[in-house]
Amino acid sequence: MRPVYGNDEAVAILVSALIEDCDREDFGDCTAIGVTDGAHLVGGFVFHNYNPKTGVIEISFAGNNRRWLTRPVLYAAFSYVFDQLGCQLAVARTPAGLKNAVRIIRAYGFEQVTVPRLFGRSMDGIISTLTAEAWRANGFHKGHSHG
Repeated sequence: MRPVYGNDEAVAILVSALIEDCDREDFGDCTAIGVTDGAHLVGGFVFHNYNPKTGVIEISFAGNNRRWLTRPVLYAAFSYVFDQLGCQLAVARTPAGLKNAVRIIRAYGFEQVTVPRLFGRSMDGIISTLTAEAWRANGFHKGHSHG
């Protein structure tokens, strides 16, 4: 699995198709990093709702291959957020029922808060936040320098 750049629209379409009740238009103006298995686009990160003044960006991500979310892929995505853009906070919204996704995000170092009805009357959501400092301190990237 490797990150691919320059295919923002294709990645946004794939990610929105993989997220229940999400439309490509939900991302608005966005940038994306795709993930390929060498032949096919199998996942991606969509960066949207970026506010350079506050240094906050929202990230939506999904994949259709169990092995798509590798350490190098995660490093590429969050290095873009914290090193390239200089953000101080990344935010993700996840349906509470996606237990595996919620667990992975928490293990990566995000702080989480449950919000009742975030995804509709019958679906709670999790707001997950990752600060630049927490990302730089996490043990997932021992082989990479955070500068």
